[in-house]
Amino acid sequence: MRREDGLSIIALILLIVVVAAVLGVIGTKAWQVFQDMRDEDTEYNKTEIVDDMNLIVKEKYVFDYKYCLENNQNMDELYNEIYLIDYLKTEGYIEDLRDINDNPVKDQYYINAEKLNTDISTNVINANGSASNGTKVFKIKKVDTKYMICFVDKYGKEEELGELVIKPEI
Repeated sequence: MRREDGLSIIALILLIVVVAAVLGVIGTKAWQVFQDMRDEDTEYNKTEIVDDMNLIVKEKYVFDYKYCLENNQNMDELYNEIYLIDYLKTEGYIEDLRDINDNPVKDQYYINAEKLNTDISTNVINANGSASNGTKVFKIKKVDTKYMICFVDKYGKEEELGELVIKPEI
């Protein structure tokens, strides 16, 4: 009887070890799938921010174009990059990027993703920790003659996502 009890205990221990190993492999795979899904959501959010910002610019451009046609005004006299940046700041879509001394950084602006009225945009901000450490994750930066939309991760690494089209085609 003793020998059978010993074999039963050994079998039970082996069964527990095998089950733990299988659960460990399954858990690791599930975690990887979760991480991949989260990364895909971030990539989608990056594209969405570029699309949303360019849609806002296009709507403003069309509105001003229509105004100029109705009032016999030259669109180039009314609409330019300074005018557009001022509009985006006034409406709260962007805000000045400031240096450590609280001085505005020339031709760089944070994007207020919450103002874009997209749940996904807001979720990526929260997922990247902006609420906890005060960092912003999307910005507009003038590079040569173009305004580029960038993603800045919580470590300060910057990635260009696309161009803010100042004068869209209509």
